[in-house]
Amino acid sequence: MNSTTSSGPLLVILTTLLSPSLFAQQPLDGYIAEGLTNNLVVQQRTIALEQAMLGLKDARSLFLPSANLNSSYLSGEGGRYFDFPVGDLVNPAYSTLNQLIGSEVFPQVENVKGYLNPNNYYDAHVRTSMPVLNTDLIHNKRIQQQQVQLKDYEVDIYKRQLVKEIKQAYYQVLLADAGIRTYESALELLQRNLAVSESLERNGKGVPAQVLRSRSELERIRTQLVTAKAQGANARRYFNFLLNKPMDSAVDTQYDVRAALADTTRYTEVDISRREELAALRTGVDLRNSQFKLADQYWVPKLGTFIDLGYQGIDWSTDSNADYYLFGVTLDVPVFNGLRNRNQRQRALLGVRSAELEEMQVTNQLRLGADVARNDLDASLSALQSATAQEASARSYFNLIETGYRAGVNTLIEYIDGRNQLTSSEVQLFVAYYTTLQRLAELERATATYPLSN
Repeated sequence: MNSTTSSGPLLVILTTLLSPSLFAQQPLDGYIAEGLTNNLVVQQRTIALEQAMLGLKDARSLFLPSANLNSSYLSGEGGRYFDFPVGDLVNPAYSTLNQLIGSEVFPQVENVKGYLNPNNYYDAHVRTSMPVLNTDLIHNKRIQQQQVQLKDYEVDIYKRQLVKEIKQAYYQVLLADAGIRTYESALELLQRNLAVSESLERNGKGVPAQVLRSRSELERIRTQLVTAKAQGANARRYFNFLLNKPMDSAVDTQYDVRAALADTTRYTEVDISRREELAALRTGVDLRNSQFKLADQYWVPKLGTFIDLGYQGIDWSTDSNADYYLFGVTLDVPVFNGLRNRNQRQRALLGVRSAELEEMQVTNQLRLGADVARNDLDASLSALQSATAQEASARSYFNLIETGYRAGVNTLIEYIDGRNQLTSSEVQLFVAYYTTLQRLAELERATATYPLSN
């Protein structure tokens, strides 16, 4: 569901200032590409995606035959035994035959006493096994595929969040630089004014109060300049932190604000259908359904086959009687498991319902967030329009006061007040510009419109 809002005349201030030459490549795009490549969290999320893909490969490999070499050696004496009366069975017959022949051709045989524990016995074989019917493997592969999709969405979700943070951090750097330039300009003007006031005082044409007031105003602007420089340094450090660069790296501030503000004309409609969060939520529901199917089909028998090829014998014999093969089929049919399978099925069903409710809730939250971002952008555009008008008025007023002050018509207090109004309006105009850009970045994030290259 889309919601439609219109900026109306608020965009006139922007569109009238734009020309085709302003849409050149901005340095911010390069910083974003650099951040998406070097950011540590992106690298961590990418590693998690690669791990999930390896898990999917493992799930697929379970359908293939597996071969293992098994060997054992046993040797012992004593313990359990058995009596085999072979002498009692054959000796009477042997005695009769010897009497008939007249010669002791057939000797007497002793009864045998054998032990069950083998003595010097070995067994070495290769067992090859393969599943024939196992629904757990089918569902497990599907679950692993969906987990890979979720990890992929998580990477893109964080990338979009990182794009927004990089943009807002960059705008904060630009705002701090603009404030520094404004205060430096005001400081230079006040220094010239102080020099004039001191010269007038030395020549007996000025009063000490004017000099003191000029010095006080100069120190106030100097303090604001120091604060602005500190804010600018911190903004640069955070910006470089997002890019995983040295904190003191230089930042290219050659940025066309008006060209960037042209993007506001694209957001007459708010559409969240491109959000990766929605696809991730749907995949999460599908994953829960796969887990339910896995639990629901616990009763399906599991059928497998195996074959052993090897040698076994006594005293390490390897003659033709030692080699052997053994083929088998395994069948596992669940009969009763203390109702645990039924409980697992019910838990999986509740998990599906919980995922569906989460999808509904987050979808509504995303839609609300996009609408709020659109309204915030409209408010910022209105504030920008007002700040532009205020700055123009303050500049005109100061020019009049400055001319009158030089002519001796206006007082120093009026001059300083006019300068303060101009400085404040310039700062507020820069704040309005970069606040609008930050709101634009938030709306871009809310609608997932920034092109991500995978």
